[in-house]
Amino acid sequence: MSDKLWRAVEERINDHSYMAGISRTIDRVKATGEIFTPSELVIDILKNTPLEMFAPGKLILDPACGDGQFLVGAKWVKIIFHAQSENDALHDIYGVDIMRDNVDLCKLRLGGGFVVMGDALNPSRILSDQLDFEHKFMLQHFGVTEELTLF
Repeated sequence: MSDKLWRAVEERINDHSYMAGISRTIDRVKATGEIFTPSELVIDILKNTPLEMFAPGKLILDPACGDGQFLVGAKWVKIIFHAQSENDALHDIYGVDIMRDNVDLCKLRLGGGFVVMGDALNPSRILSDQLDFEHKFMLQHFGVTEELTLF
């Protein structure tokens, strides 16, 4: 597609400085395994994903969304390439992260969408600072719905 349109997506991603807004100490990175995706890599991933994957009604889920770097790019692909309104694009965007500050920053960067605090690898785990509705969402959409018996 047009380089001009891809530049517009990249400009929207770069409206927020890479990894800005949250203090990420070495101890925090070691404890959480936080690795953030540079804008150039997000653009490369988006360009190499068929555009129909971002069509209206196609859900985008980032199970380790961090500050929303990929989701912001996906939102703008939906808006710029598929002529969706911002509100319609946000209806298709979901993010999950284990850190409250990342969830809050992701929501701020997106301007909406459905972003919750949770552990996508262990949905039943209750996290410190996790809201009750977020835990219920994780169980409903990612968790085991019945108790398992181990033999």
